[in-house]
Amino acid sequence: MTEQSQHEVVFPPELAGDRIECVYLTCFRPEFTSLAIVMQYSSVRMLQAESLDEADFILTVTGAGVFLTDVTFPDGNWRDALRMAAEMHPHAASLIAAEPVDAPYLTGAGELGACGVLWKPFDFAEAIRLIRTADQASQDRGAANAAYSRLPGGFTR
Repeated sequence: MTEQSQHEVVFPPELAGDRIECVYLTCFRPEFTSLAIVMQYSSVRMLQAESLDEADFILTVTGAGVFLTDVTFPDGNWRDALRMAAEMHPHAASLIAAEPVDAPYLTGAGELGACGVLWKPFDFAEAIRLIRTADQASQDRGAANAAYSRLPGGFTR
């Protein structure tokens, strides 16, 4: 198995139109794979990161508009992930994948930049809706930043 095939579900060429890219920071490969298989048929390309540094790298290389993070992962937690995304990838809209029992620990997620929570076990229709909505938010941010950059003085976010 190649390095690429370990972290990515191959996207069918016939669906390669205006696809959404979502980086999912998780160390749970079966969970990632089941979500990625469903999402590929909804024009969403899922890319798995297993560490904060890997998520940063994939977001940098792909320019993905959506960032999904588990509550915890080997080198951090959702707060670390949202801080990284806000500082390094302000164009990306962030979501948190969480169990209902994690709800009390997600206080302040909105203030740190989370656009929403995708509850586990995944409801695939809800996952599609949330990821599409997050991608639209990312596109809106990009359009706003482009407009700001044309203002006198070159203001950008």
